[in-house]
Amino acid sequence: MGTVSAEIVAGSGGVASGLAYRMLEAGYRRRGPRMFAALVLLSASGVAINAALGAFARALLRRRGEA
Repeated sequence: MGTVSAEIVAGSGGVASGLAYRMLEAGYRRRGPRMFAALVLLSASGVAINAALGAFARALLRRRGEA
């Protein structure tokens, strides 16, 4: 949530990049399919990052013998 919010703020400040900014822009221009595609990509990347960090943490704890 914080990353998405930061992207929206950065995009409105003149950078005009990032999926969150594209999602916001598509909403303003009433392009629903583009907005939902950006939302799906943001959700999928969030799930993938969470799974990768969880696997990394489990591997690290297993290696240290704390799991």
